[in-house]
Amino acid sequence: MEQEDLSVELSDQDRILLVFGYLGPLAIFALIATRREFVKWHARQGLVLFAVMAALYVPAKAFHKIANRYFWGWVGELFWGCVWLIALGVLLTMLLCILRALEGERFKIPMLGDLADRI
Repeated sequence: MEQEDLSVELSDQDRILLVFGYLGPLAIFALIATRREFVKWHARQGLVLFAVMAALYVPAKAFHKIANRYFWGWVGELFWGCVWLIALGVLLTMLLCILRALEGERFKIPMLGDLADRI
């Protein structure tokens, strides 16, 4: 994972908005409420992370229902367990990003950070 040290000084408002940037839909509030590019970049990366996870959740839930109904029930439950492990990984990634942002660093999630740069 790529990191860039920007060593920026953050106000209390910036710190709150950085946390909001990784809390799903609250990232929109962080984008609107700040003028600092550092906070906006983290909010965009948080929005991209949330959008990807939301887009992957719908087919995962549908596959879980189909697997439980038409295949053996344990296949669907095994798949759902894998989904929860991935969700735990995303939660840990969000916490890492929040901590790095509060330290004044721009921590890029592979592929998603590049997408946040383009938005």
